[in-house]
Amino acid sequence: MTDYKYIITEEIYNKCQQFADNSVNTSLDKYARRNQHDIRKIKKDIRNGKIGEEGTYLLLNNKLPTLSQPDHNIYQKKDKSWSSDLKDETGIQLAVKSQDIDSALAYGDSWVFQFNNGGKYDCDASVFKECNPLHYVAFNSLNVPKRYGVIRAVVKIEWLHNKNLFREMKLPQLRGNKLAIYYEDIIKYENELWQL
Repeated sequence: MTDYKYIITEEIYNKCQQFADNSVNTSLDKYARRNQHDIRKIKKDIRNGKIGEEGTYLLLNNKLPTLSQPDHNIYQKKDKSWSSDLKDETGIQLAVKSQDIDSALAYGDSWVFQFNNGGKYDCDASVFKECNPLHYVAFNSLNVPKRYGVIRAVVKIEWLHNKNLFREMKLPQLRGNKLAIYYEDIIKYENELWQL
């Protein structure tokens, strides 16, 4: 890839905000179990996640012509899944992680994964329990007020484990059920950050 930056157009922003507004009520109990209760923050996280998917699709669909488009369907609790955000007919699965500028300023450039260390929380089994060599993650940094995003890396989940890059969260109340990847750790492998 040569251009990692994408524009968050008005159409993308509005579509993702609408998705967040429409889907937040189907996820509130899931967030509450994770010790997250601020509905405005939850909506923002949902919106930003979907913006990251849109930007990732925009930049990668030429490289992966059969890459699925972001799913804007609203699913009820019982129908939600941990399946990858984007998929390709070749078997590639692509998780998309996004962080906005406010969070980066507060906690450093990082991306969060649902871990569940034996507790009551749910777990992203495809990241922590399965080992699929075709499972990748795209790390996005968003500046929503300035309407752009940047893909910082696209790496294999397996690579993250092999390098032992998952770390505890900085916020104590999120430890045990979440782990993070910090940019300061992955940038040490600058020549390995584009694995797709």
